[in-house]
Amino acid sequence: MLFGPDDRLYIGLGDGGSGGDPDRNGLDLSTLLGKILRIDPTPDGDSPYTIPADNPFVGEDGARPEIYSYGLRNPWRFSFDRETGDLSIGDVG
Repeated sequence: MLFGPDDRLYIGLGDGGSGGDPDRNGLDLSTLLGKILRIDPTPDGDSPYTIPADNPFVGEDGARPEIYSYGLRNPWRFSFDRETGDLSIGDVG
């Protein structure tokens, strides 16, 4: 987990399976597994966090709106370039 240059919290989650993502969680937009999530940790009513309106899958049927990046196996390290703001991901897959 880390805060990005936009002050949002980014969370990396593995796909939850063995080698090769046998359950294909990394490509399934209805699960948080195998993704990098982007949230605002500010509570919103009964929710412990807020989903940024400009996340890529907000409003898309069947997709979790927390998803920022998908298709990952196990993002074990990621960071933002301080000059460009580009996100770099170290992933085992």
